[in-house]
Amino acid sequence: MNRKIRWGILSTGKIAQSFAEGLRHLPDAELAAVGSRTQEAANQFRDRFSVARRHGSYEALAADPDVDVIYIGTPHNLHCENTIMCLEAGKAVLCEKPFAINAAQAERMIAAARRKNLFLMEAMWTRFLPSMIELRRLVAEGIIGDIQMIEANFGFPADFNPEGRLFNLELGGGALLDLGIYPLSLAYYLLGRPSRIQSMADLGSTGVDERAGAILGFPKGQIAVLHFSLTSDMPCDATIMGTKGRIRVHAPIFRPDKLTISRRALAPAKTSRVPDSVKKIAKHPLLAPITNRLIGPRNQVLSLPHEGNGYNYEAAEVNRALREGCLESPRMPLDESLDIMRTMDAIRAPWGLKYPGE
Repeated sequence: MNRKIRWGILSTGKIAQSFAEGLRHLPDAELAAVGSRTQEAANQFRDRFSVARRHGSYEALAADPDVDVIYIGTPHNLHCENTIMCLEAGKAVLCEKPFAINAAQAERMIAAARRKNLFLMEAMWTRFLPSMIELRRLVAEGIIGDIQMIEANFGFPADFNPEGRLFNLELGGGALLDLGIYPLSLAYYLLGRPSRIQSMADLGSTGVDERAGAILGFPKGQIAVLHFSLTSDMPCDATIMGTKGRIRVHAPIFRPDKLTISRRALAPAKTSRVPDSVKKIAKHPLLAPITNRLIGPRNQVLSLPHEGNGYNYEAAEVNRALREGCLESPRMPLDESLDIMRTMDAIRAPWGLKYPGE
């Protein structure tokens, strides 16, 4: 494709608006069309983002011949049917996370994409940010040794609305699907598939998991401790702990722009026994490599700002894949999205939590 990639956005909600804003930062992308459940909402979206064509139904957007790829920003419970509808209409798809509400739906989505020979990707936008790419590079280079543990959390006290997306079981509400996907995807990003899963949750009055925690064990003995909540004020960060140090992923976990690397000195730090004269000499560029080993751990803060609002990075990856004829992204492969859904199914199984239709 020598021309711009022509995007369609299915839905006009808050996250769809954020994605449309992100597209503005890509010179090789064009927001060509929008589809909504009502013509009025489509018209309002068109006016705000200068969209060429607006459709009063999702089906009309999927049938638009001047659209190459469709971003799906509907509630979780609609991801599967919306994705398959667009694929059947011959459109590539970027589907908002979580990919679906369960593994069975994810399997159907992936099967449809492979049958139609079309690109499909879960929109886990965090993975494509500069901070996450740098995090994986640092871990691969062994900067903190071998990973031993990961602690990650995401939560906030949300306003309770039993009909809203977060607390409505019919819409796939709850902390796991909406918030837990971030720490879980981070654990997968660095350690892969877990071999052991334990979890606990508190189900609220509407039947959704309002707060929960999961412990994942991995084949080489690593452990990931994950927390997510719709009622708790959490740090919303993560720490990756290794044999030689640790890396903190600064808040917010879904869009970090800073990493702090803490590496333990070869000799245990006893700063109280280090004379002030040695500490002063430690600042000398020629002597620092030696004295730093005596003084103790070293913290290095990496500032990794992102362009735009962050959604542009996942869209850029889709553009790249379409231009190169790829059917999925190596950074968010379909088999991994499916496996994450299977793990989420396993996490909630002990809670007795089932979504409508299961």
